[in-house]
Amino acid sequence: MPVFLKAYENKAPVLPVSYEAPEHLRDVILHEIDFYVTMKCNLRCQFCSVRAGEYDHEDLPLDRCLSLIDEAAALGLKELHFLGGEPTLRDDLEDMIRHATGYGVSTRVITNGMLLDRARIGKLMDAGLGELMFSLDGMADAHNELRCSGTKGWSRTVRALEDAIAMGIRTRVAMTAYDRNKDDVLPLLRFSHDVGADRFSVFLGSPLGRGRDLVAQVIKPHAWRRLQESVTEELGRLARPISVVMEQGFAWADGPAVDREQLKGRGTGCNTLLEDYDYLIVRSDGDLYQCVFFMTEGKPIGNILAQPLKESLQYALEKADYRSFTVASDKCVTCLHQTDCGTGCRGYAHLLKEDWLSTDPRCAKDSPLNPVAPEYYPLCPILKWNARSGAFGGSSEQAMSL
Repeated sequence: MPVFLKAYENKAPVLPVSYEAPEHLRDVILHEIDFYVTMKCNLRCQFCSVRAGEYDHEDLPLDRCLSLIDEAAALGLKELHFLGGEPTLRDDLEDMIRHATGYGVSTRVITNGMLLDRARIGKLMDAGLGELMFSLDGMADAHNELRCSGTKGWSRTVRALEDAIAMGIRTRVAMTAYDRNKDDVLPLLRFSHDVGADRFSVFLGSPLGRGRDLVAQVIKPHAWRRLQESVTEELGRLARPISVVMEQGFAWADGPAVDREQLKGRGTGCNTLLEDYDYLIVRSDGDLYQCVFFMTEGKPIGNILAQPLKESLQYALEKADYRSFTVASDKCVTCLHQTDCGTGCRGYAHLLKEDWLSTDPRCAKDSPLNPVAPEYYPLCPILKWNARSGAFGGSSEQAMSL
């Protein structure tokens, strides 16, 4: 597969020699990192948001990965998620996990599971891994088609999931839902419950990365709401508790209010996420991002391959390259409800209009001057909803804690 050149068009700012942050800059307090430890992958999923397998850089060496964890822990890191690509392709993954757990950091590996056997799961557990999150995108036929995993892809992932459950590590099944596989959400929830998984997550598929070809397959707001209601009803029929988190997608005029001021983490929305550095993406070449929507075609805020993390983040704060994303623009300038929605998602504006600063095309308002609230308005696509409690969170962890 050819290299996706757009991933390298935007360069990270170079940290000035002997950089010292201005005294007026606030301290960086980092809570969570999604660490893409490799962009290599054994699959070529149709909807891969980061186009795994289409990069030509070398992964960060282990010593830099470990020193990154040192630096992040000093900034307050609490959650570290290892993903890719397929993170289990790195045979030094356990070293990173062990290093992070030594600081008391909670760790998770997001995997397609196809390369895992009991021996490797045991090594991950011995290193202190907190959770294994398995990507299953429906039942066998739908999963194998979307993942391009062959006729045995689903069964191989399920075998690893069952091994992990039997061995006692906390497990999560995660599904990315589009129109073509949304009918598998309830069957997969029931399967996850019956097999003994601890958690189940459903992502509202966004047309990122290779998913650009699935724009027409993105689930519409009313259909997504009906699916959420069906999940809640299904939970009432299950015999044992299982935590279920879905992406919320939209706030509804006749639904519960979303208190955005209480949200923390990656799902808070552009106008807060880009001002607050408590969440960070680290790509395997060292580039830093604040949202997965920027990761393939947006500008990095820094690079830590040969630069320290703290100073890189302080310099990013000083430069404020994404400041224009955090204020109302286009139709949002005159809209009476911009505070409620947080002006939507800059990523969706770029995906569907090729203009980062355009109004989120998912907006339901007929006119920004209309004083009547719309039937629904778009939220940050990553904002989470706890299907049992009804709580919202900027991250799955926050939603599940409420």
